[in-house]
Amino acid sequence: MKKNEKSEKKDNEEKYLTDNFLTAKIKCYAVETLNSDLIGIANIERFKNAPLMMSPQGIMPSAKSVIVMAIHHPDAIIELDGQEHPQKHGPYGIQYNGMNYRLDEMSYRMSLFIEKQGFKAVPIASSNIWRYKGYKELKEHFAPDISHMHAAVAAGLAEFGYNGLAITPEFGARVRYVTVITDAILTPSPLIEPGTLCDNCKLCAKHCLSGALTKELDGWNIVKIEDKEYKYVKKNL
Repeated sequence: MKKNEKSEKKDNEEKYLTDNFLTAKIKCYAVETLNSDLIGIANIERFKNAPLMMSPQGIMPSAKSVIVMAIHHPDAIIELDGQEHPQKHGPYGIQYNGMNYRLDEMSYRMSLFIEKQGFKAVPIASSNIWRYKGYKELKEHFAPDISHMHAAVAAGLAEFGYNGLAITPEFGARVRYVTVITDAILTPSPLIEPGTLCDNCKLCAKHCLSGALTKELDGWNIVKIEDKEYKYVKKNL
């Protein structure tokens, strides 16, 4: 092996170890300090097919990685809520009064932690601003600055179900996500293979009280990440 090749190999090995060490620190901080139930990481290349106005690089042009953290919805609040009417909330109110606050604090504290490591980070609110109508070249309605569910799939935490929810192996769809964008180069988490968690059995459509998954459907939303293709039904929002 030539001298230049040896030097390049050594540099690559050192970079690999550095990226992995920082990734491990971030994951450890998320779980042990912030009490995140799940954490996944995506490199920026996984968002190359995202519309610029709904992408990490649209918020932070220097972005290199996206960190997604998640907390588990208590099962009982999902099972007890909405029994009288889908839009009448009881126990589910904890999402608005507790879970969102906690997620926002997690993304804020993670961003400060990353800054202490010498990098920049942008925390995204758990329920970020929605564009209810298309804007300029962005044609999508109900479009967030960045979709936490899309980010969760890109970070290897979930895959899309038929209903458009991001389904995790650990908790199904009973999770809330929050996202942090950073210019730190981190080691991405493995992606979940499409079809692993949802086989399009359509039980979600059968039990949807609003009929949102059986009426006025218009094909599929296709999400391409690396060599994988995820899809979910296109509903009338």
